[in-house]
Amino acid sequence: MEKTLTESQGIVFDVKHFAVHDGPGIRITIFLKGCPLRCEWCHSPESQNPVPEILIHQDRCIGCGRCLEVCKLGAISSPGAIDRIKCNLCGECADACCAGALELLGKKMTIDQLMEIVEKDRELLISSGGGVTLSGGEPMMQSGFAVELLRRFKETGYHTALDTSGYTTWEKLRQALEYTDLVLFDLKHMDSLKHKQHTGVSNDLIFENLRKTSKNGNCIWIRVPLIPRINDDEENLRELSDFVKRLEVGRTYILPYHTLGVAKYAALDREYELKIRPHSFEKLKEIKELVTGLFENLVMIGIE
Repeated sequence: MEKTLTESQGIVFDVKHFAVHDGPGIRITIFLKGCPLRCEWCHSPESQNPVPEILIHQDRCIGCGRCLEVCKLGAISSPGAIDRIKCNLCGECADACCAGALELLGKKMTIDQLMEIVEKDRELLISSGGGVTLSGGEPMMQSGFAVELLRRFKETGYHTALDTSGYTTWEKLRQALEYTDLVLFDLKHMDSLKHKQHTGVSNDLIFENLRKTSKNGNCIWIRVPLIPRINDDEENLRELSDFVKRLEVGRTYILPYHTLGVAKYAALDREYELKIRPHSFEKLKEIKELVTGLFENLVMIGIE
């Protein structure tokens, strides 16, 4: 599938209905494919590659052989075994798989198609004080499409939110902010070297864009993934607090680490290399006692 898309068409890998953690009210969250970061703890590895991918759920395979029958390129040697080099991502094997063992994630969608999906829930979204959130991956990797989506939703009366890592050019982000009511801004680590070590990129551009977003007047909610032995130490959390206090921020969310995405790595024939366990409930309580005094309007998901 070609990578070049128009502003009216992008690659979407999921549309989540009744989302309640991606902004106020009940929302629909649209997930765009592609991300410039490679966070070691990423729970959505299927979001990273900007092109469609096939997930192989071996535990669902019943060995029927339908995938072999429909593959014209000989990319499947046995049920549920795909040569990803030969595969052209046509998706015919996933369509033929009655057990759901093969799943094609990422498809071209137009703005009109997404508008039609959202419009079906218009009354619920608006009456709940909710709206539409663009997430990823990193939506700014499809910036033209993302901006047009936000513009259409904003102009048709929806509350709009953008979930971003901030790792993009200011010009791209500025265009998106024009049609964005709420920015969900992810922060990973305050130390630039450690940020690069664990995400693949420096945090300099991210901090610069966050400062500019704050000055731009957009409502901002900070979201911080809390990763054991990586960014959960008191020094980092205090430095994060000092940084956030210098900005116009509505809320700060602390999101405890989980391993729900580990199975997705196996389904993509990739290894999940971060060998750590989630915090214990007791440790989370200890951290909450610390951060409660550091951040205003703090929300710690899972330990409210």
